[in-house]
Amino acid sequence: MGIWDNAFKIPEPPEPTPEEKALLDGLAEKFRKRSMGDIAAFMVESTSPLHDLGAQAVTFIEPALSAFLKKEEVAKYKALLENRKAIAYLVSRLSAEKTEAEKKEKDDPNVKKRP
Repeated sequence: MGIWDNAFKIPEPPEPTPEEKALLDGLAEKFRKRSMGDIAAFMVESTSPLHDLGAQAVTFIEPALSAFLKKEEVAKYKALLENRKAIAYLVSRLSAEKTEAEKKEKDDPNVKKRP
């Protein structure tokens, strides 16, 4: 059975590079600033079976996206959508504990609370 041991194995995705982690950290920070980190993490996790399809959709609409983003940026986002480990890193950053600055803002008596 030596031939069949590797016949149907899917290669393990690579770990995200420091550049990709910085990109994902910036994206997660934008969501957490708006207090939407947990919601975004839920959405990313619940749509995990569709990430490969989403990457193909990015390829399909790449000409339209080129009006807003550079071709290299589109390729980066597409590669991140296809990488399960990068998505797991994004989810961990979205649902990470609040930073010290965010905690201070929340406890600051000078900040007015919404009703």
